[in-house]
Amino acid sequence: MASFGSMTWSGSQLALGSQQSLNKLQSRSRLDKAGLSPEEEEQIDEELKRKGHVTLPLCVTAFAAAFGSSFTHGWNTGVMNPPSEYIKDFINSTYTVNYGGEPSEIMLTFIWSFSLSIYLIGGMIGAFSAGTFADKFGRRNSLLILHAPAFVATLLFFFSKMAGSFVMVILARFIVGFACGCGSGLVPMYLTEIAPLKIRGAMGVLHQLALTTGILCSQAIGIYQILGNDAGWHILLALTGAPCVFSCIVLPFFPDSPRYLLLIKKNEEAAKKSLQRFRGTDDVRADILEMKNEQKQALAEPNWSMMKLFKAKHLRMPLAVVCSLALGQQLSGINVVFYYSNGVFAGAGIPENMIQYAILGTGGINVLMTIISVPLMERCGRRPLLLVGMGLMTVSASLITVALLLQDSVPAMAYVSIACMHTFVIGFAIGLGSIPQFIGSELFRQGPRPAAMSFAGLLNWLANTSVGIGYPFIEKGIGPYSFLIFIGMLVGFGIFIFKFCPETKNKTFDEIARIFSIENFDLDDEAHPLGNLKNGHKTGSAASYTRVPSTGDDGKLLNSEDIDFTVRTPYGGSGGDAGPVNKQLLRVTSET
Repeated sequence: MASFGSMTWSGSQLALGSQQSLNKLQSRSRLDKAGLSPEEEEQIDEELKRKGHVTLPLCVTAFAAAFGSSFTHGWNTGVMNPPSEYIKDFINSTYTVNYGGEPSEIMLTFIWSFSLSIYLIGGMIGAFSAGTFADKFGRRNSLLILHAPAFVATLLFFFSKMAGSFVMVILARFIVGFACGCGSGLVPMYLTEIAPLKIRGAMGVLHQLALTTGILCSQAIGIYQILGNDAGWHILLALTGAPCVFSCIVLPFFPDSPRYLLLIKKNEEAAKKSLQRFRGTDDVRADILEMKNEQKQALAEPNWSMMKLFKAKHLRMPLAVVCSLALGQQLSGINVVFYYSNGVFAGAGIPENMIQYAILGTGGINVLMTIISVPLMERCGRRPLLLVGMGLMTVSASLITVALLLQDSVPAMAYVSIACMHTFVIGFAIGLGSIPQFIGSELFRQGPRPAAMSFAGLLNWLANTSVGIGYPFIEKGIGPYSFLIFIGMLVGFGIFIFKFCPETKNKTFDEIARIFSIENFDLDDEAHPLGNLKNGHKTGSAASYTRVPSTGDDGKLLNSEDIDFTVRTPYGGSGGDAGPVNKQLLRVTSET
């Protein structure tokens, strides 16, 4: 018998051939301190999966959080485009007054480009700070704190025209970018942590839904007839603070994330009240026990920082999955499709004064498909939606490339471009549009979750900035062939997701973490839930650890999720000398 700290595995226990037996074994090692048997833990997991419904407090909180931060992010993403010509005229005239001469065309282009990209730079810094805010102030309180920069930006936008200063516009873009970047990590984290397991994915999509709605609304209100003109552009930009007012009024009446209250603040009573409010029932024992079990494991792990996250071997694969999705979302070419939209609509014969309405239609399709993806998320799962969406985007981008190349010689190809643009947007909306924003909340436990989501958010904004700055030069150099770059990205990321991204639908945080824990089992990894067994031995220390392929009953190799672990554990003889090697076989079949 080999004893690993508080775990004792006999040879008969280690020679397991089923996932169910393995789960019970791991459950016993995790839950002995909580006084639960493996059977009781399974009952709790089943109860969590079965229970959970939408309540009014849950809906109001989700709307206030998403509307105050995610909608604001979408608004500032799209608000500069409709009145762009009037803002450029403002930059030109104020530059002349303030600096004693008209700017050159290069200088004007640089200032305009900088006004757009500074928002993304602020977003990168904010996204990287999201984890610090989340743990220090809490999810809800951080969202409220971050409304302050949005209000400052509102004032700068509104008075910039009166003051005759384009610098105020640039400064406001940076400030609101920081707030939105931080909010892009906090909102999905907050929503998935307050949601019941049964609707967690649907709740995570609300961030992207609010974001796309914000883009659409900024385009709608930004048309020339409303505020997209010389007299109203500064008011259009200043409306960024309006959603924050609503959020500041509503959110304080609702509690913070129960997981934050229990696992970070160690306040079980507050966590219980939070759960009762969001669940609409007094019976929240299953949720509390599930979080306590996670807390027990967290106590055995290090205090997480970005550096410790990178060093933890068992977290490298989930981190790679989250980062690939964060990069894939921005490197898929979605912004390029919108970049080409004006030319495609003009080539199809749509009058210039009507193109703004055609673009609104494309934005409307994006919002509609995001709404449709909310119920699909729990019905179909994350993985199928990602793969189907990316496949549709790849085919659509390929056809757009061909259509743009032939558009001059075959006018009808303009209509093919329009149709493929819409199918590309549909594919994005059901997969890469929403899932990368919240899947980090599912793949990581409470400890490393903020750091992982902050890093993924940083990469997302960095990729967005790179595309925004670099694409105009790429387009100028190779024109429609630029889509080939994004097609390659989609194929590459799609293969990676197919091979390594697990399905997280209807799984507890612990079950998801267990998938990666099994696949990345390492005796030397101190942060691993099952690792560092060398130092945990009471009867000896591990001499070696090997990982070998396994075969099924028919003699064929099992898939990459099926692994055999061979652990050699010498037991101590008299005087502490190692005796014969005791070889134990542990067959692990991880769930896909």
